[in-house]
Amino acid sequence: MIKFTLLFGLLFPFFVVAQTATIKGVVKDKLNEEPVIGCFITIGQNFKAVSDENGNYEVANVPYGAYKMQIASFDFDTLLLDLVVDKPTIVVDPKLGGSTEIEEIKVIANIAIDRKTPIAITKISATKIAEELGSRDIPMLLNATPGVYATQTGGGDGDARITVRGFDQRNVGVLIDGVPVNDMENGSVYWSNWFGLDAITNQIQIQRGLGATKLSMPSVGGSMNIVTSGIGSRKGISFKQEYGTGNFIRSSLTYNSGLTKKGWGVTFSGSYKQGDGWVYGTNTQGGFYYAKVQKKLEKHLISLSAFGAPQKHGQRSFNQRVQYWDTETARDLGLIIDSTQVYDRGVRFNQHWGYATENGKQVVKNERLNYYHKPQITLKDFWTVNKKLSVSNIAYMSIGRGGGTRLANSAGTIYKADGTIDWDAIVKANQVDQLFGGPNIDPAYSTTELKSTQVLVSSVNNHFWVGYLGQFQYEFSKQLTINGGIDYRFYKGSHYQEIRDLLGGDYFINTSNQNTSSPMKREGDKISLNSYNNDRDGLVQWGGIFGSAEYANERWSVFVNLSGVINAYKGIDYFQKKVLEVGDTTLRIGANDTVVYQGQTYTSSSDGLDYLKTDWKTIPGGTIKAGANYTLNENSNIFLNLGYLSRTPQFSNVIDNNTNTFFYEIKNEIIQAIELGYSYTNKYFGVNVNGYFTNWKNKPFPFGVSVPDPNDPTASIFLNINGMDAIHYGGEVDVAFKITKKLSGELMASLGDWTWNSSETFYVPELDYTFTFDAKGVHVGDAAQTMINASLRYEPFNRFYIKAQYQWFDRYYANFSPFSLQGTNARRESWQIPSYGLLNAFVGYSYKIKKVNLFFNGSVTNILNSKYIADATSNFYGTGFDAQTASVMFGGGFRFNLAVGVQF
Repeated sequence: MIKFTLLFGLLFPFFVVAQTATIKGVVKDKLNEEPVIGCFITIGQNFKAVSDENGNYEVANVPYGAYKMQIASFDFDTLLLDLVVDKPTIVVDPKLGGSTEIEEIKVIANIAIDRKTPIAITKISATKIAEELGSRDIPMLLNATPGVYATQTGGGDGDARITVRGFDQRNVGVLIDGVPVNDMENGSVYWSNWFGLDAITNQIQIQRGLGATKLSMPSVGGSMNIVTSGIGSRKGISFKQEYGTGNFIRSSLTYNSGLTKKGWGVTFSGSYKQGDGWVYGTNTQGGFYYAKVQKKLEKHLISLSAFGAPQKHGQRSFNQRVQYWDTETARDLGLIIDSTQVYDRGVRFNQHWGYATENGKQVVKNERLNYYHKPQITLKDFWTVNKKLSVSNIAYMSIGRGGGTRLANSAGTIYKADGTIDWDAIVKANQVDQLFGGPNIDPAYSTTELKSTQVLVSSVNNHFWVGYLGQFQYEFSKQLTINGGIDYRFYKGSHYQEIRDLLGGDYFINTSNQNTSSPMKREGDKISLNSYNNDRDGLVQWGGIFGSAEYANERWSVFVNLSGVINAYKGIDYFQKKVLEVGDTTLRIGANDTVVYQGQTYTSSSDGLDYLKTDWKTIPGGTIKAGANYTLNENSNIFLNLGYLSRTPQFSNVIDNNTNTFFYEIKNEIIQAIELGYSYTNKYFGVNVNGYFTNWKNKPFPFGVSVPDPNDPTASIFLNINGMDAIHYGGEVDVAFKITKKLSGELMASLGDWTWNSSETFYVPELDYTFTFDAKGVHVGDAAQTMINASLRYEPFNRFYIKAQYQWFDRYYANFSPFSLQGTNARRESWQIPSYGLLNAFVGYSYKIKKVNLFFNGSVTNILNSKYIADATSNFYGTGFDAQTASVMFGGGFRFNLAVGVQF
């Protein structure tokens, strides 16, 4: 025994020295949870490792003791940790990125946290955007998300539209760095205004349903949070050059300084694009600029950012008969080809363009040209008051300028035999008298100038928008956090028509409802092609207050959110003037015109008359949302959320744009929603399953419903009809799996059942008018109610990937107005377009030489060049509720995009 004790005593120091540990983990980007490749991990002076393509690292044989652990990357600021090695295996998962900015994003941009926030969410990482977006609009990338259906509509660059769970993008809230961007008059989002955002986007998060957004947003179907880069993101310079279908060329340059030693950070990005478009005549040209300057003080992170995307692109505006595009598809649908109508133009055809002679050259000219520039400036201050309290203040301003063109006289448009516009013939008709062959001069107006009978008119839609968003977050304890804030917005939209191109003439005669005495109009002059709706302002004010409480422990996560809002609306019409009130009737008249009412003639004067204005109308609304998440074990959790929303109507359902008067009866939309979900995840497999039920009451038809005027059967009026209800319910599942280190995949499926739920008789006492409709049980149109997406990603060797993706869409009912379901057409289903599938492929490779990373990305969408109908409207050519009477738009064919670039 004594000998053993002596031997142990002699060997004990060697056992102590021999005690070593293995340090391992995964290095991730703190913002988007993406693995960070190529990080240098140093423990003490002698123990080092480099993270692999999945962010994994391992350092073996580290003796017990206390160390400094350093995680360094070319792309992020260096992270320094204190590490105590006191057991055989220690797991450290470092997360790189500025902690203050991350906290700012959580507070401001309402980013949900996986397995904690009780909602259905999908995160789109910067890596996925780079691999799959190509030259497409952002909504087209989201087609792989459960419940999301997106199309390119007419095929113009930036003309994409998106629906979530059957709700169009007027009802999907979109935020960029916490700032709402939905149009304040109609709720729409115009994606051509946001070209280039992909270059500086760190993450896109889709929250389906009412979501966890604290603001009182129009997020009935869901919300989309786009978070841009900042000082917490990868630092360096990158340049990318792209080439794609339709001679598409795009050059992009991005710079991020990271956080300097003095607390400054700068992010800059710029892009230029041009192309001919996949659809003929949809030429595009545009730029993008983004600049963000940040300063980190002791307790403040201050940032000033500005971005914009000036652009112009040709459009294709109208759906047509199936045979117009493709007779083969028409015959497959059992349709009879009408030889008296246009047929077989081709799915890329566009009736809005043609070649024009300008400066002796033939150039492409599109009558439907969209041009716009919407710069947005944002000033933020994120203040960490103490460990428990943080406050954010955001002030922002957006100034939009632009519009869209069209020919003033559709009947006077001259076409060539191939269906394109003959611009040279139109110019000649404006310059040469068609009867006598001499100059086209009308002595009643001018004896020397040429009178144009056809001109290009621009519908201008300018806006001015300012807002303030103030929020706070206070941690009562490790479990309980409260949030609150205020939200104010002021918006002015100006809408009018002006002459953009006289097409060879010197002036144009316009006598309809003018606010000036002279009917002779020059380029840049305002005109009126219709009786109303030609020079008006829409003013909207929005004041909101919101608050929420969140409780979380090891098992439970619970939140309650309350918000209230007051919406104010006002309209001004500059082409109509209020002369006087005769009883209950307001007489409206243009300047220097007369009106006869009850046998009396009234004459206006250009002096002393006020423009026709409405008063301010205020409408309150509010939201209550609650949810709970329960963690079953380390791999799985369940959640439940529900909500009630009294949503104030949009401007277009409060003020009739045609008469600049309030609709007769205005009610809030009521939305009731409940959702239940389950998630399971481990190292190789993850699945999310959820079901939802949404009851929408008083769902409005945008801009009102056109009905016969009871006082004049030959005319129409617009009514805001309440009582149209809809029920949207369904289930969604998305799966991610990893078969080997090199092979992984994703699977998504969503099945919805979205139907109208109303059979009503609507009475307008002011007009003594009755309107009846019956849409109960009829499926909602304009989006596929069944969607499946499957993809496989294979990495045969380091830094090289190839991905195949298949998307399938079914049960798309053609768009229609449920208010049209009357009489024998009551409860009649809309036409269901044929299901279709698309095969896409993506490939990429990157090669790193010291601090320089060279990369290549390629994408091909619709590899098989499948012909398919992507959008349809029922009963455009009759009331058959079938393919024969429907108008349709085909989706895009084979398209590719190649990109090469360098990062350093």
